[in-house]
Amino acid sequence: MRYCTRCKCLYKNDQTESCPVCGRKTITDPSHFSPVRIVTANGFELERIRAALEDGDIPYSYQEAPRDAGIQILNAAPPENCDVFVPLSAYQQAVELLIGIGALQEDAIPDEADPVLQKAQKEAAEEELPPQKAKMIRIVSGIGFLLLLVLVVWLTDFVMELIIQLFA
Repeated sequence: MRYCTRCKCLYKNDQTESCPVCGRKTITDPSHFSPVRIVTANGFELERIRAALEDGDIPYSYQEAPRDAGIQILNAAPPENCDVFVPLSAYQQAVELLIGIGALQEDAIPDEADPVLQKAQKEAAEEELPPQKAKMIRIVSGIGFLLLLVLVVWLTDFVMELIIQLFA
């Protein structure tokens, strides 16, 4: 697979040296964090896609499609068409989910043996924390936050006492 860094699109054809949309040179080794445009939708369909991605715990973002920006600025209406992006590491899972709800066609299924997708999924899995370690980090962070609050209250009381003694 090849990836266009400007359009954020994946192309199944490895022979595509330049993006057919913008003409920029495509690359073969994007990061697993690289956003990939998965679908363009609007209105109810966009809300349905967002809800499905949230329910599937798939990180996503969306932005107004560049070709519609001028129209939206002029009439201050909600976006007509929005491009939905997912990280490359979650691309395959997101495509399968969107095919399941009927937002994408069957021909959009990525090749599971594609080395680019495998590499992205492997890198993402290596960076994920084990559940026990993540829980311990949350606990320690919570305790640290409480200690910080106690310190702020103590310092505020100390400064107030000092001011009262100076002006009393």
